[in-house]
Amino acid sequence: MTAEHILEAPLAEDLDVPLTTGLVGDVRLRRLTALDADAFAGHVAADLARLSEFLPWPARTSTPPGAAEWLARYDRGEDGRKLVAGVMQDGALVAGMVLMNHDEAAAIIELGCWSVAAAEGRGVVRAACVEGLRLARSWGVERVEWHCDPQNSRSGALARRLGFQLEGTLRSAYPLRGERRDTEVYGLIGTEIDEAIDQAPR
Repeated sequence: MTAEHILEAPLAEDLDVPLTTGLVGDVRLRRLTALDADAFAGHVAADLARLSEFLPWPARTSTPPGAAEWLARYDRGEDGRKLVAGVMQDGALVAGMVLMNHDEAAAIIELGCWSVAAAEGRGVVRAACVEGLRLARSWGVERVEWHCDPQNSRSGALARRLGFQLEGTLRSAYPLRGERRDTEVYGLIGTEIDEAIDQAPR
């Protein structure tokens, strides 16, 4: 990890950075907190069926109380939750990125993301994830994991575009709407993380 990668990353608490994407207007990545619960719940509720296809949390965050509880767990850093950030287009939430399951001793973290349909294919989530990698690297992370359902082809394709390598499949890894689902695990390690950051447009 170079000093440049440490210095470039803003503090998570102060995260509010412009993103280069295919969306028009002012597009920024901003940290979300429990104070954003109303806006977050509305964002999730508006695209609930689609967001719930592969993710467990939209079902419990589509109301302000549920959103506040979920966001507050990141505020408190519970169970390795480091950050939830939203992509804002002219102040409207259109996508997001999370850094979770942080194991400081092992220098490992998991990167996740989501997007509403209208923001897909515009480089929005990729730009947000690059900022997540930048933050993770500034925290001394040496391994970033990406977990996704094998049926979620968009997620797997984005992981590969970012440089992640598929390392294996966890069979029957989690329940979703009463069905056991598999999880593909991708990894990005050491200087591969730096390369993913450096090759991304800014």
